[in-house]
Amino acid sequence: MPKYNWSVSLAILLFASTSLSAQSEERCSVGALKGSYIFVGRGFIEAIEPTIQRVHYGIFVFDGAGKLSGKQSSSRGGKIGREKLEGTYTLDADCTGTLALATVGYGKPGFETHWDLYVAEDHKRGHIVRMDEGNMAVRSFEK
Repeated sequence: MPKYNWSVSLAILLFASTSLSAQSEERCSVGALKGSYIFVGRGFIEAIEPTIQRVHYGIFVFDGAGKLSGKQSSSRGGKIGREKLEGTYTLDADCTGTLALATVGYGKPGFETHWDLYVAEDHKRGHIVRMDEGNMAVRSFEK
């Protein structure tokens, strides 16, 4: 291979690897979560009903600016519910953050649950764990 072609090929390879490296190191922000994500979760409220399992399936719709909405179908020890969701979220550069979630029409008005949020590098999957004392719950979501 002539020296000129070798130099051009090397430059293209370096540019491509730098570009791929920059993409893989892309940081998170609230804008990284935008659109609809399906979720599944389960948990218990130890302080109130220690043996009653709760399961939830639904959709989160992140607006890319720190707010979310959605809806879920749930079973709380066999008691079936369908609820609307609304809330807010933060997301730091390391793809961790917080989420505050209200179930509209269920429980006390203004009642929120609080979660720690973890998002995968590709921003297509994530997990939340409930951080309210006396509660154990997790949810996983994906685009």
